[in-house]
Amino acid sequence: MAIPIWIAASFILILSLLTQIEITNTLIRNLCLIVSFSGVLFVIFSLVFPKKPKATMAAIIISFVCISVYLKEEFKWNGDWKTQTIIYENGHFNNKTIEFQMQDKGALGNNRRIVEVTKFTFFLKLIEPVDTTKIDLPWILVNKHVNELRLKPI
Repeated sequence: MAIPIWIAASFILILSLLTQIEITNTLIRNLCLIVSFSGVLFVIFSLVFPKKPKATMAAIIISFVCISVYLKEEFKWNGDWKTQTIIYENGHFNNKTIEFQMQDKGALGNNRRIVEVTKFTFFLKLIEPVDTTKIDLPWILVNKHVNELRLKPI
């Protein structure tokens, strides 16, 4: 049971690193990191220390990886991209939108982008940069204010 979960988590993580697909749910992203790295470390440690008890080795590895992922999330410099406005919706596909997104960088300010978002699941999205000056049908202008960063209006 553990091997298929490790393969799935590793596949999703590698897919997000090599393509424009983003894992938008922090919990899912952290679980993929923990499962993927724990599995790799467990295989390496099993080869290097074949006589050590597997349960002890697994507990140490998972604890180490969980602490590392927690520290990475706690001290990261970039926040997640958050949708501020849904500018366009696709007339043919309900899972496609063009969004204005911002990334909170704390004291360093905000990053901004306009992207086409294709939602596959609640945690996987394909993100592609888009030029809004070249938009035509089937895109419908909606300008829905979402404000996921919860910025106060000026």
